[in-house]
Amino acid sequence: MKRTALAAVVAGAAVNFLLFLVKLYVGVATNSLSVYCDAVNNLGDTFACGVAVLGFALSRRLDARRAGREQSLATFVISIVIAVTGFYFVYNGLERLLYPLPISYSAGYAAVIAATIAVKLLLALLFHRAGKASPSPVLRALVLDSMLDCFITLFALMGLFLIVRVRFAADGVFAILCGAAVTVSAVRAVIAEARYLINE
Repeated sequence: MKRTALAAVVAGAAVNFLLFLVKLYVGVATNSLSVYCDAVNNLGDTFACGVAVLGFALSRRLDARRAGREQSLATFVISIVIAVTGFYFVYNGLERLLYPLPISYSAGYAAVIAATIAVKLLLALLFHRAGKASPSPVLRALVLDSMLDCFITLFALMGLFLIVRVRFAADGVFAILCGAAVTVSAVRAVIAEARYLINE
């Protein structure tokens, strides 16, 4: 069953890195901060999946108690990565509000970003099914992160769409909102896993 979980996080790392490259290209091409931040979020997710791969690989060689601790530690590290990404969103959103830049909207780019939402939903489903086969706090964290990413990408898409219709740095506002939501969720997970690790 752990092979299923390991295969899921390896696939997650590959998919998230591909999404990072796609969104980075669109973000640079359109000069959209919200899309660019979303790309960085996927890079963070790639790293998080890499940590999960390491955690699962180590837990296969340990007894149940130590394996649970290793997975909790992996979840802790993943949550820190996500929290840092959230802070990065907020900082860049504030900077964009202070120093707005012109955005190049394209229906084609918008369609590409919309398609990545479906990819993230499928990834969340993959982690969920793997979690049923091999229950793990790491997989639960990755399911939650993938679902949050769907909303983050939706906000990025809205920012890309609105910025050319209103004389306001809408993508900066969306970046701040996304960053705040991601940070709060990740900090809660960090605190929960820290308590578990301390009590063990």
